[in-house]
Amino acid sequence: MYRLGLIVVAALLILTVGCGRSGQSNTQSNEQGNTQSERPERGNFGGGGRGQFSPEDMAKRQVETLGEFVTFAEGQEAKILEIYMKSGEKSAELRQGKSFRDMSDEDRQEMMAKMQTITAERDKEIKGLLSEEQQQQYDEYLKEMEKRRAERMQQRPQN
Repeated sequence: MYRLGLIVVAALLILTVGCGRSGQSNTQSNEQGNTQSERPERGNFGGGGRGQFSPEDMAKRQVETLGEFVTFAEGQEAKILEIYMKSGEKSAELRQGKSFRDMSDEDRQEMMAKMQTITAERDKEIKGLLSEEQQQQYDEYLKEMEKRRAERMQQRPQN
């Protein structure tokens, strides 16, 4: 009987400490300002379990990053945001309900070709809004984004 009482007390102690720690980490996270409600809205477009930014949030991030490379003239930023949003919506539509990992090689190649077409159309449309100097800045931006993408791909675990 004494042993049973000790086991119950030990189990309660473990549960109490465990619950206290999880509450503590949430409190710390909230103190640091990392609350779920402050993060941009995300949706799962790829079906692979990893959340992705909504087309609107992604477009805003892309224009913000582009602004680090290209000096916008008045009104250009809004037009470029619109182009990125339209492109993002097309991409999201294409990915809707599909997981890249679950596709056959043929389907994956087909989707990549369609995505490249969407990207090429977007880039052409953006360049049409830019001056010659801005186009050079945009080309630098594209090179940097490609470099970052390649670095991310190298960091991915190989299956």
